Amino acid sequence: MKDKNRLKNIFWTVSDLYNFDIFKFSLKPEDSYEAAILGYASKYFYFYTIDDFFKRYINNLNNKKDLWEISKLIIENIFSHEMILERPGTLDFKKSHDEEILKHLNRQKIILTTELKIGYIRKERGKFPKVQKVLEEMLDEIYGFKSLDTFKYLEFLKYLFKKYFHINKNLPNDIDESYEKLKKEAKSNSSSNNNRPYKRKKFVDNTFLERYNIESAEFTFFNDDYRDINVKEDNFKNNFGDQNIYDALEKHYGIEKIKRHTADKIASKIATDIHNDIKIYFPSGEFKNKNSYFAKEENNNYLENLKFYEDNKIQNQRAIRELSSIIKNSLLRESEDEIAKSNEGKIIASEIWKSKELSDYKIFNKINHKDSNEIFVDILLDSSASQNKRKEIVATESYIIAESLTSLNIKTRIFSYNNFYNYLVIKKYRDYNDPQIKNMNIFKYSPSGSNRDGLAIKFMRHLISKNYDSRRFLIILTDGLPFDEIDIGIVGTSKIPGENYKDDEAVMDTSKEVLLTRLMGINTFGVFTGEESESLNIKKIYGNDYAYITNIARFHKVVGILLKTYANKIE
Repeated sequence: MKDKNRLKNIFWTVSDLYNFDIFKFSLKPEDSYEAAILGYASKYFYFYTIDDFFKRYINNLNNKKDLWEISKLIIENIFSHEMILERPGTLDFKKSHDEEILKHLNRQKIILTTELKIGYIRKERGKFPKVQKVLEEMLDEIYGFKSLDTFKYLEFLKYLFKKYFHINKNLPNDIDESYEKLKKEAKSNSSSNNNRPYKRKKFVDNTFLERYNIESAEFTFFNDDYRDINVKEDNFKNNFGDQNIYDALEKHYGIEKIKRHTADKIASKIATDIHNDIKIYFPSGEFKNKNSYFAKEENNNYLENLKFYEDNKIQNQRAIRELSSIIKNSLLRESEDEIAKSNEGKIIASEIWKSKELSDYKIFNKINHKDSNEIFVDILLDSSASQNKRKEIVATESYIIAESLTSLNIKTRIFSYNNFYNYLVIKKYRDYNDPQIKNMNIFKYSPSGSNRDGLAIKFMRHLISKNYDSRRFLIILTDGLPFDEIDIGIVGTSKIPGENYKDDEAVMDTSKEVLLTRLMGINTFGVFTGEESESLNIKKIYGNDYAYITNIARFHKVVGILLKTYANKIE
């Protein structure tokens, strides 16, 4: 079974396009080599145009899988040699890929595309292809095609498909005419960034592009805690080790709001053991180039998520009122004002005699005011790429929760987290004392990258410990699969600092951090949005204090249930 997270990481590393979820496209990688090839090709080809071509002409055909494989083989032929020269580590991927295909060589029956791939490998190695005549002819044409132009590539695909697959009568008859319309549309909408999506037709799923949100709120909670640090600020960047990674962070997420030495100071305290060498990045949402692709995407994401909320505004406002009522009638019930007898206050006429006869001077009623300021809620949103397909819903649900809590004057703070190379990217949407209007920042939520859950939870515990109060809640939205693979073997001899974070080791680390957080008296709950097959991980991490939701639109309801359950426990 292929590891999609690993293949995504390989694609991102080769392409430097962290705004792609390659598994949302028609041409998907089956192994590490294909992930690398597609990543390398994305530097030259308009992948959105290619995907429109497939969705319009290919994906509804019975033999679509054959056509996908042939299309990837052509891409391999164009880019493989240059990619391996540039990234020597991918040669091992190719060797494994080829050997897996060649295992079929001596079988009596193999499918057409496998036979074609075997012939390609043999031809590449200077051997006779040993394929049927029609495939040998097709192979010669594939082997001779080397264009880096997207539209020539599509025209070559169209030519091959019509020439060699016309007997299946599957391809549309009007493909030539409609293809010209597609080509004209794509060219008229293309921009300087060759993989920025243009306005897409209804037949195209518009949820492919991973968006990047950047939090613009200031990290004021660091100012006092780290004011005494004495570091020369002009030397910060020189200490990163890989300037390219830092530059990429600025490019994708915006410049840092806090000083680099402050983030490094925090990392030195919490990035230990398996997290050693992991740094922390707090993006500001401010870009050096305000007209850059990523700067524009921040605004696009905000508008896209906000529109989703507005399209269902009546329903969402009702959800806010309902959740507010649940919280008020459960969690805040113990915060209501209470009347108790006291030595002062409003005198109770019928009790006056007790002071003389019984020497009981508690003959006054005193109102003890309690309020929601005693309650602090932190919400931590998994912002890894697995959440991309539901980002608008996550943003809306998180906004509903924030509105419900803050309308009751409950101190609420919301973060998201994801990993980019050896950096934990922490975005803050609102802080405890922010005005309610700050909840709108949540619509900047946008998933990308991988996730190192244990370190994110450890960061929250570190933060909460600096302002500890008696009733604290930490609610974590998670896909249930802590996964951050740094060393994926495609950068030649260089090694990015940091250890891989995956499998049982990652699960146990996250479980440990949840336990330590609870031991501090912080009520920690997990809300699981992943695949049912990963639910065992959630049980290991959160024990019984978690909820599995198949519909993310129930996120706010689950939070209400969790808070109500806590209120019942302490009665």
